[in-house]
Amino acid sequence: MSTVKKFTCKMVAAVLAFVLTLGSSVSYSRRTHAVDDSELKAMAEEIIWLVNEARVAEGLKPLKAVPYLCDVAQVRARECIFEFSHWRSSEHTDDNLFISAVDVNLVPYSCAAENIAAGSSTAEGTFNQWKNSPNHWKAIMNSKYTHIGVGVGYEPDSEYKYYWEQLFIGYDGELQDEYVTERYKTVPKGSGDINGDSSINTFDLITINKYLANETLLNDLQIESADTLKDGHITSADAVVLRKYILGDYHTLPMTMEMLLSDY
Repeated sequence: MSTVKKFTCKMVAAVLAFVLTLGSSVSYSRRTHAVDDSELKAMAEEIIWLVNEARVAEGLKPLKAVPYLCDVAQVRARECIFEFSHWRSSEHTDDNLFISAVDVNLVPYSCAAENIAAGSSTAEGTFNQWKNSPNHWKAIMNSKYTHIGVGVGYEPDSEYKYYWEQLFIGYDGELQDEYVTERYKTVPKGSGDINGDSSINTFDLITINKYLANETLLNDLQIESADTLKDGHITSADAVVLRKYILGDYHTLPMTMEMLLSDY
C-alpha cells in the first residue's frame, strides 16, 4: 500500500470512530408508485440543499457537490439494499469499508465519512433522521469536509424500500465538475449584480470580496456576473472595477482591459 493510501486510510479510520458504530432510525412510508432514476436524483439533490442550508445557518461553508461522488454514493445506496452497513459486504475488513468505492486517484481525499439511512421516502424525512442522531449530525456539521455526494436507492421488494447515502470528503483542492447547488438559485440580472437583486451596490462588493477571501461560494451565474472584466477569471481587479462602478467612476459593466486603458 502506498504511503498516501496508508495516510488517507488512517484518516478515514479516525473519522469513522463516531460514524460506523451507529444504527439508523427507520421510518416507514406509504408511497406505492414506481420511482424512476430522475426522481431519485432529485431526492438526492434535495438532501444536498438541506445539508448546505444547515451548514450555512451554523456559519460553515457549504459543501461542493461532485457528480463522481454522487455516482459513488448511488452505488453505495444500492449496496445498502443488500448489506445495510458501512462495509460493502458481510466481510468487515478495511478493504471493504465504504471508502473503497472511491478511486483515490480521482479523489485524493484526506478524510472521509458516510451517513446511511433507510425507510423514509422523502429527503426531509431522511434528513431529520440524521439531524436527530448526534453522531450523524456531527458528520454533517464537520468543518473538515469540503465535498459531498448523495445517492438514493429504491427497491420495492426490499425490507425498507428506500436507502439513502451521504458521502463526505475532505480535500484541499478542486474536483472535476464540482458545483454548489442551491434550492433557490440566485440569478443575477447582469454584470455586477452578484446577489441577483437587480441592484448593483455594496452588498455585491461584499460578496465578491468574501469569494476572493474563500469565505463564500458562488454559483456559475454569479461567477459570470462577478467577472466584471470578462477575462474568465475573478480577481481583486474585478472587485476594484465593481467598487469604482458603485462610486460612479465607471458607468458601464462589464469593463474590458481595452476600455480601462483608453480614455474611457
